[in-house]
Formats: sequence, structure tokens, C-alpha cells
Amino acid sequence: MKNPIETMRHFCVIQLELLKTRELKLRHEMQDCTIQREFLSQVLEDLGEVNEFEGDIITNLLDTMRNNKNE
Repeated sequence: MKNPIETMRHFCVIQLELLKTRELKLRHEMQDCTIQREFLSQVLEDLGEVNEFEGDIITNLLDTMRNNKNE
């Protein structure tokens, strides 16, 4: 039978590696989201749109749709 301490040590090392990989993927996804947000914000700015999505994005989207409908 294996040493329980060694087994636990191996388990912890494996879990740490899995978390490290997951963290790297999440950081990459966050970076991609930031780049996309900046690009889309710039497109809206270039189109003359005010881009203030500080509040609820759904509310802002509905307001934009209502404003466009009334024009």
C-alpha cells in the first residue's frame, strides 16, 4: 500500500497544475474580452454613439433600441 502522505502530496501537485492551467486559460479569455470590448467601444465611438455601459447592459441595450425606434 502506498504512503498516504505521498499520495496526498501527488494529489495536491496534480490539483495545483490543473488550477495553473485553468488560471492561464481564464487570463487569456479575459484578455480576449478586454480586446473585444475596447474594439467595440471604439467602433461605437467612431460611429458617434455614446458608450457608457457602466450600468446594466441589458437596460442600456433596451434604451438604445427604444431610442432608435423613436428616430
